[in-house]
Amino acid sequence: MLRKVFLFSLACCTVFVLFQGVAFFQKDAALAPAVFAQDSSQPAPAGKGGEEYPEQGIAAGVWNEGQAVFWDLHLIDHFRYFGAPERARGYKPEQPIPFSHVTHVKENQMECQYCHWSVEKSSYAAIPEVETCMGCHRYISGRTEEQQEWITKLRTYWDNSGEPYGENGEKSGLGAPIPWQKVHAMPNYIKFNHKRHVKAGVSCHACHGQIPEMEVVERVSSMKMGWCIDCHRQQGSSIDCATCHY
Repeated sequence: MLRKVFLFSLACCTVFVLFQGVAFFQKDAALAPAVFAQDSSQPAPAGKGGEEYPEQGIAAGVWNEGQAVFWDLHLIDHFRYFGAPERARGYKPEQPIPFSHVTHVKENQMECQYCHWSVEKSSYAAIPEVETCMGCHRYISGRTEEQQEWITKLRTYWDNSGEPYGENGEKSGLGAPIPWQKVHAMPNYIKFNHKRHVKAGVSCHACHGQIPEMEVVERVSSMKMGWCIDCHRQQGSSIDCATCHY
């Protein structure tokens, strides 16, 4: 009896994997152009928000749906079970200030590069300086009590930016940089050059998903090596080891 149950389960798994494989290869031809170009019939990209911004789901437009291969399913992602939880899809750490991309991008139609101005100039996609935030929030105090509370906290970082760190030199409290928690963490041995990808026409959502729909930023892909290599192969980019490991 157990043998029959085992064989039946194995057959079901085989059919499922084959089905996923067929879907994987069928979508390849249509997937690559969508990552590098925005057709006029496609939904508006990130940074073009407003009342007409289409609801797409946070994973819409992600390269290969965030999978390294067709069996790289979120349910069995080894990062969920064997460590480095910050690498797994769905990772969204609590931030010291609840910055909402829904409010800033989707509702207020702010361009991505107003805050992330270095994305096409630097190899690193830097987090905006407090000075950038204060460019607006020196005058904008928020509409709700909750917004006003957090904007007041933001201003304390700016007002005390010239003062020493907190007691005992700790990076906490007034006078310290905002301790943002990194979401898209990668191993130190990977040298990812952000500006090269942006200048090549790779869209933001190909890697990060629909950020304008996220109240809290989260990972939509575990960004495994196979995921990157698949994109490079499809686009005719180098897959030499020294491209990313040097």
